[in-house]
Amino acid sequence: MIDIYMMEQLKTFAECGTLSAAAEILNTSQPSLTRSMKRMEDELGVSLFTRTKNHLGLTETGKMAAAYAAQLLSVSQEFESRVRAYDRSLHTLAIGFCAPVPQTVLTPIINNTFDGMTISADMADDAGFLDKIKKGIYQLAVVHEKPIDPCFTYVKCGHEALYISLKTGNPLSFYPEVHLKDLNGLTILLLSRIGFWSKIHRAKTPDSKYLLQVEDDSFFELASNSDYPIFSSSYFINRGEVFPDRINIPIADPECSADYYLVCLASEKSRFEPLFKHVREDTIR
Repeated sequence: MIDIYMMEQLKTFAECGTLSAAAEILNTSQPSLTRSMKRMEDELGVSLFTRTKNHLGLTETGKMAAAYAAQLLSVSQEFESRVRAYDRSLHTLAIGFCAPVPQTVLTPIINNTFDGMTISADMADDAGFLDKIKKGIYQLAVVHEKPIDPCFTYVKCGHEALYISLKTGNPLSFYPEVHLKDLNGLTILLLSRIGFWSKIHRAKTPDSKYLLQVEDDSFFELASNSDYPIFSSSYFINRGEVFPDRINIPIADPECSADYYLVCLASEKSRFEPLFKHVREDTIR
């Protein structure tokens, strides 16, 4: 049987074209590599190389073998990564959150449901979340668009709407609602990690200047002691968690209102059924 390291050597030689270059990449000597290539020929019972005094090249069979070796190595790497990912999934739940509020609300529920497991959470734009679930990178994800692929199962877990929070006396604070275009050109204080919301407002406020804050404490300090507009969430407003001396005006653009869905693979529905039973349509509200 041909060993994996032999296929790696053949692939590398085909890519480099010379023994010296291949040996350097493989961190081995040229004589050792030569012996290994000869052993491969002996085990296969075919000629893979053309040999002259100062040159070693691939025969047509050798070229085919190198191409096939590259494919098999790719499959081998995928095998290793999938096995490791599966084993990791038995002890760790990797979850993608598309926005801060779902992470805030659902993390305690997930921790209580899967007590003893390590929770690994990412928070980002959810454009690639479903693909990551298919690849085993995530086991769960919260997305803001309902999945239509039947390989997924999901439950609606809530709703969130954006507001703009303005200091009393700001001209926009007298309006019953505003649109994103009304905010264009303003200087706005903003947390840097807000998931998919980050691209929602920027499309319609190209002339606005955003003062990005990485740390929550810095953001809250500036929001409490400056006149800069900030975005706020219906979730915190509904709980009375608002900054003093500010008025929260709803943003009327439809993209500033989102439903959330907790998603997993349909094949893993039974595994996550205990979690889904704890989640309702108004868990996030």
